[in-house]
Amino acid sequence: MNLDDNKYIFVRSLILLGIFIILHYTYDFFPNIVVQIFSGINESVFQHMKIAFYSYIILMIIEFLAFKKKITDNTGFLFSRIFSAIFYPWIVFMVFFFTRVIYPWQMHFVVEIISAQVTVYVSALIIGFIELDIMKIEFGKRLKIILVILIILLIVEFTAFTFYLPWHDVLTDPYV
Repeated sequence: MNLDDNKYIFVRSLILLGIFIILHYTYDFFPNIVVQIFSGINESVFQHMKIAFYSYIILMIIEFLAFKKKITDNTGFLFSRIFSAIFYPWIVFMVFFFTRVIYPWQMHFVVEIISAQVTVYVSALIIGFIELDIMKIEFGKRLKIILVILIILLIVEFTAFTFYLPWHDVLTDPYV
């Protein structure tokens, strides 16, 4: 299978879903400061965006190691993945809230879990198909700098808000 194969995007999205599920529950089983940085610590939207971000980073590393010999443009690969890592949590956010447009009431626990899994998978498909075209562009110096700044901002925010949660709707745990 190749990185630019549509079938690969479907498989890759399942892998990303698996990584997401693992990171979602890792802190519950291994409650320590290192795991806390990468795993979700509560059910807030922001924590799920953090899980999506770090799941994507893990997938990016796995892909690089698995396809190292097939990657012809390391810069295109790296920056397309950085773009996707930045954008993926926001796609999850948009798709998640669209499910609430369709069904705004409190969902049954099982339905909510299924809805969440479908949200993560569909979001992974979306970013995967966007990425197929993003890999083809020429990343200029300004765009590279902006992407590096944005990924650093997200890492700082996800880390800071893991330990300090100011009150804002997307940061609060809806079950507390």
